[in-house]
Amino acid sequence: MAGDLDLLIGTWTVRVKGWVWEYDFRRDGGVTWRDLGSMESGVGNWAASSKLVNIWWKGSTTRESWQRPLTSGNDHTWYESSYYRGKYRIEKTGFTPPSPTPPSGPTDATLIDAAWDASRSSLRFALNRMRLLQRQIKYFEDSGGSEDAFNELRRNYRRDIAVISRKLLVPLNAMDPAFRSALASAINLVEQNLALPKALNAARAGGKCVDPRPAFAWTTPRRKPPDTDLCTSWFTANADLQRDVVTHEYFHTVGLGDISVNNTTDALGNANTMAQVVAFLHDRARQKNSDGNEQMIPALPTP
Repeated sequence: MAGDLDLLIGTWTVRVKGWVWEYDFRRDGGVTWRDLGSMESGVGNWAASSKLVNIWWKGSTTRESWQRPLTSGNDHTWYESSYYRGKYRIEKTGFTPPSPTPPSGPTDATLIDAAWDASRSSLRFALNRMRLLQRQIKYFEDSGGSEDAFNELRRNYRRDIAVISRKLLVPLNAMDPAFRSALASAINLVEQNLALPKALNAARAGGKCVDPRPAFAWTTPRRKPPDTDLCTSWFTANADLQRDVVTHEYFHTVGLGDISVNNTTDALGNANTMAQVVAFLHDRARQKNSDGNEQMIPALPTP
């Protein structure tokens, strides 16, 4: 309990009945007092046991005890004199409590777990939306083009159709063969991504992140199980971007690259395009990529 004796050293305000005194403790065992309402003062000594700080004064029979461990303000005290016997209040003068230790930030493992779970959740949601869209397209076709089936398609899947059309470079017509083919391919890629096991490494500046090119993460395409190394910049990114990077890197594992996109084949072969398809299908109000790029003009339908 040495720490509370460090607290003892210095000046204390002491209130006993109607008196207010100031005690000044020194490390050598000496202590002085003065009356804040008069010019009276005196000297004494203090000594500590495991449970108490005992105080006595020169020329006085008064004895005092303060319970340990000491705090900056309390009444865990005892005063013994001819004129008063009992507890009293003590306060460390000018004491500033130490600043609380700020809570530590999330660990690397916590961030990775959260991004992994969010990536899997967004993939499952996007997959469900695409399967429902595919089913509704089939229903419209089987209905012979019924107005009810068409209205259902237009009312409930406007955003999904717009995302597939915009990102995969196909006509904004869900019945178009090119649209339906791209949708089927996207479903297959998302299913492959979801089937992969968790294998995310907090490489930061090590592993494949020693590559001098700036990157949030590196993955060897087509290597299974995945061997994704997460770099320092990934750990400082926002949660949506962390999620989408994991989705992106796992599209590398299923064979997609980082390529220029000029047509539908390129789009379906580009990890970033497919990661953004998933993000825009999941985030129903999103109008730009999670890294802040590629603002959707005109805006995508919501929700």
